[in-house]
Amino acid sequence: MLNLFGQSENAARRAYESFVAQGVKHGRRPDLVGGGLLRSIGGWAELKEFRDLGIRIKGDERLLGSSDFVERILKQADEQLLYCGTQIGI
Repeated sequence: MLNLFGQSENAARRAYESFVAQGVKHGRRPDLVGGGLLRSIGGWAELKEFRDLGIRIKGDERLLGSSDFVERILKQADEQLLYCGTQIGI
């Protein structure tokens, strides 16, 4: 990630800190706050339409990727949690 901000680690860190500081000045943006499946789909009615069509959406695709990707990652995470002796419903 730092390579995107500079060639040396110190320069990249300074540039990244400046980038973050500039973003903080903008405050909370409604389009970047909240989120989640319902918001990205457009609400309960839209989610119901997908379900009525037999389309199951596992997550907020703006952030996580396709439903297939989300399902695969959740399965892997669940397997890792079970391996560690902990079971958490996802």
